[in-house]
Amino acid sequence: MEETMSMGMDIDALCRAALTHCGDGPDALMFATLKGADSPAQLLALLCEGAGGRRPRWLGYGERGGDRELDRMFITGLARWGRRADARAMDGFHTALNRWRGRLDLLPAHSREELTSWFIRDGRQWLIGPGSPYWPPQLADLSIRSDWAPPLCLWGVGDPSALVSCEAPVAVVGSREANDYGRFVARGIGLHAARAGHLVVSGGAMGADAAAHWGAVAAWDERDGTDGGNPAGRTVAVFAGGLDHIGPSRNIPLFEAMTDRQGALISEMPPGTVPEARRFLLRNRIIAALGRVVVVAQARHRSGALNTATWAAEMSRELYAAPGDIDEPYNTGCNRLVHEGKAMLLASATDVSDICHAPHAAAAPPDTDGDPVHVDEAGDRKKAASARPARERAIEDDGMRQAVEAAVRACRRRHTPATPDAILARLRARKTSPPCDAATLQATLATMEASGAVVIGSDGIVSSAPRRRDRGTAPG
Repeated sequence: MEETMSMGMDIDALCRAALTHCGDGPDALMFATLKGADSPAQLLALLCEGAGGRRPRWLGYGERGGDRELDRMFITGLARWGRRADARAMDGFHTALNRWRGRLDLLPAHSREELTSWFIRDGRQWLIGPGSPYWPPQLADLSIRSDWAPPLCLWGVGDPSALVSCEAPVAVVGSREANDYGRFVARGIGLHAARAGHLVVSGGAMGADAAAHWGAVAAWDERDGTDGGNPAGRTVAVFAGGLDHIGPSRNIPLFEAMTDRQGALISEMPPGTVPEARRFLLRNRIIAALGRVVVVAQARHRSGALNTATWAAEMSRELYAAPGDIDEPYNTGCNRLVHEGKAMLLASATDVSDICHAPHAAAAPPDTDGDPVHVDEAGDRKKAASARPARERAIEDDGMRQAVEAAVRACRRRHTPATPDAILARLRARKTSPPCDAATLQATLATMEASGAVVIGSDGIVSSAPRRRDRGTAPG
């Protein structure tokens, strides 16, 4: 932490974090006002001036502008955004201004050092703004809509260079209640996109999101993280609340696997923000903006994934939807996207060559001299651990692999398709030790498939890999 403080957090990023706190999330009025300001520090100084006169010296603005200067900023910013400040807009701005100042008083600190420490949780998180070389430039596309704006900054855990490791990331979304088919599609896209070096983006939820992330993790493990300097693509999860409220808890092993493999967990919300329901819909716009290609693996008639699809279409992203049985409610949303011409039909979950750009190595991290990013020491240790061979990590899960193999054989003896759901039901019925949940099973199957222990068919059915015969042994 002392090293972090000696570097000095970039003033721009720190002020953007404070303004995000004041706006309580994405705020189009805040975004417009900032566009009319000389800098985030100037806007924050004027907000402090009207909130009890507490204007920290480190902001560097000595002149007093008052609310008239804030009005000028807002009007100028709206004009730069291509909009006009009418009487209704000014009334809304003045209401928001009082709200921002009320939230400013809720900050637990005002000195630069204390505020920095609070925003990055004593170095456990990092913080970047648009001035950082790690900032994804495609987020600027969110400004084409007037109701919500791009994030002012991003908090993260893991490797920030994951955000710029691919010029055209692939976003994969779908229902939390996705069935075997939906998870197969999501995992297949994540696996094959990462094999081709692409960044895989999703929301870290159960179901389709988790399957896509696990697919990317499996691609990384196939190469043990390195392949002559050409690692597989990484994966990033976008969260609706602060990163001290990530969930669901069943996906914690997944999040650890992602950061161990140079992926990242990010949010536009400050630490301490609870992921309320409304924030998930706002989070979806970031997922859509990050991806140049957006795939809906499976969605019901009313699904948050369809909200992501709407954002993707609004920003002219390439949108694909996986078709499904017309009499299954799980597939209604995707089928309608294709039927109404809003999305192209996804023809394969195992061949991404038609929907992605050419395979590539992950982009090299940019020069970080003077970069405001703060990566905690734990993150550095995770990077070092990611180079550990997959075989060593797999030894720790030997008991689970054996239990999965036994479950697959039991399904075969009973002439039951060995789907992930059937395997999980078998493991839970036998109360295996260690205990297994859906996330653990996905990780175990990914490792087993990478090592050749099992084969996962195009229909999602798991089968034991055929045993190799000894040399010189005649068949039969």
